[in-house]
Amino acid sequence: MTLTQMRLATIGAVLSMILGIVDSNIVATAAWPITKSLDPVHGLDLLPWLITAYALASTVTQPLYGKLTDVYGPKKVYLFSLATFLVGSALCGIAQNMQELIAFRALQGIGGGGLMSVTLVVVLNIWPPKTTSSGGSTGGGGAGMGGVMTGVCIVVGPLAGGFLTEHFSWRWIFYVNLPLGLIALALGALCLKLPVSSDRHPIDYTGALLIAAATSALLLVTEWGGTEHAWGSPLIVLLILGGAVLLVAFLLRQGLWPRIAAREPLFPLSLFRNPVFRLASPQQFISGMVTMGSVVYVALYLQAAQGVKPTLAGVHLLPMAFGMIISAVVAGRLIRRPGRFRLVMVIGTVMVMAAFALLSRLHPDTSVWVANLDLLLLGAGLGMVLGMALLAVQVSVPREQLGVAITSVRFSQTLGGAVGSAVFGTILAREFASRVPDDLKGGSSGRSGIALLQTLTGQARQTVVDALVGATDRVFVSGAGIAALAVLITLFFREPRPATAPGAEQPAGPQAAPAGPAGTGDGAEEAAAEAAPAPEAPARRLRRPAPRPNPAGGGLEAGGLEPPVS
Repeated sequence: MTLTQMRLATIGAVLSMILGIVDSNIVATAAWPITKSLDPVHGLDLLPWLITAYALASTVTQPLYGKLTDVYGPKKVYLFSLATFLVGSALCGIAQNMQELIAFRALQGIGGGGLMSVTLVVVLNIWPPKTTSSGGSTGGGGAGMGGVMTGVCIVVGPLAGGFLTEHFSWRWIFYVNLPLGLIALALGALCLKLPVSSDRHPIDYTGALLIAAATSALLLVTEWGGTEHAWGSPLIVLLILGGAVLLVAFLLRQGLWPRIAAREPLFPLSLFRNPVFRLASPQQFISGMVTMGSVVYVALYLQAAQGVKPTLAGVHLLPMAFGMIISAVVAGRLIRRPGRFRLVMVIGTVMVMAAFALLSRLHPDTSVWVANLDLLLLGAGLGMVLGMALLAVQVSVPREQLGVAITSVRFSQTLGGAVGSAVFGTILAREFASRVPDDLKGGSSGRSGIALLQTLTGQARQTVVDALVGATDRVFVSGAGIAALAVLITLFFREPRPATAPGAEQPAGPQAAPAGPAGTGDGAEEAAAEAAPAPEAPARRLRRPAPRPNPAGGGLEAGGLEPPVS
């Protein structure tokens, strides 16, 4: 690809990732207008499925997307997921009842699962990390970008949903995807040129069905447990047991029992022999938990204690997004020196733990700016954790397993967010119930305690406010403890080493040019200057006509990419 094609394809990929992640929570602020429009009588009964349908579909498809990416190449899978997402968005916009909208949200989520994971693989193929002359890493564009985008879009999604619903119509939260998505689709189809393997491998669809069913059961437990159904209810117990059995069956299918193992498993258990992947997965699971906990419960505190409106509560979360962006840029620079991966990630996890400890000291009369500073620190820590773990995995796994490895880590992060929401929600509800007098509860949990505040005045209202703030403080204390576990895991993190598969090693020296877009701190201009070919080659082009490795060791061929054939 030429440098211009690389930049345009990256813009399309970034746009696709934003659409996929934003749509996972953009409906939250538009839920009430949607139910009033489509089914004012019974719409509230179906409302949980409106949000759950997308989350389920986008999460359970990620493992299959990883394998398909390794078999068919990232470009085809990426374009398929983007096209599916756009079809689902268009159908959501014209839905005439809640049942149709839920079904179309599930279709949209099937495409969104690829946009949240395969897009990372696309960008990592365009801008692969390379070894610097000092022995460090330049960083990989998609890895840092993925972590930052996840946090930023969690904040931006509800803001965008509220703005579009208030000034236009709830249907525009889906229609707005179409022009942006079509631009991304055109850029990907015309500019993206990536290698495609000529070998064809069988796909373990049985394994895909097992992990999808197991994940669905787990996500339904996190959605329903403690809210729709008691934790000890027969349905929740059945879902937990069923999910556990299905997960064991999946692992047996993937190689734990050779007699029933797939010839080519969907998720090679050999990945766990990689020490970087082995620690990155649980670390990202924990990171997903604390990311979701911070966003949801800081917003709850702002609404309860400070009287901030739901839409404006999202504005106060922007310092967290700024902290993630700034720290990701700084981390991308730091890892250019050898031996800095673990140091950066340890600093990041310690900052996350400290931020949660500070958030646990919030009181009803605490200034909102104090909460904003705490969020800035939290975002700075997460920016050093989310992207760096993905980059370390990308560096250390063989290229033929890149799709499975990256999507598996993202899968862990997504599951962590779901589990964190359930765990923190349970803590909040129990703490709130223990702090509010029975005559003021009104059957409310912590979440619905916000609605309770609207009906109370005077001392009764202050009692409920104190109870909610105290409950959120306990959530943040729990978050600090979970973050401490992440610190412990990161202390055992090894410096990633290039994979030993052919083409994975990166030459060290001045000609091992860095290339990476914003997200890890490597600008496109710097990448163009350092990755420029020899003087006798055509200027500003990174493609060689011959399909053999470049003996000079420059350009994309030095980074382990074969000449593009698609």
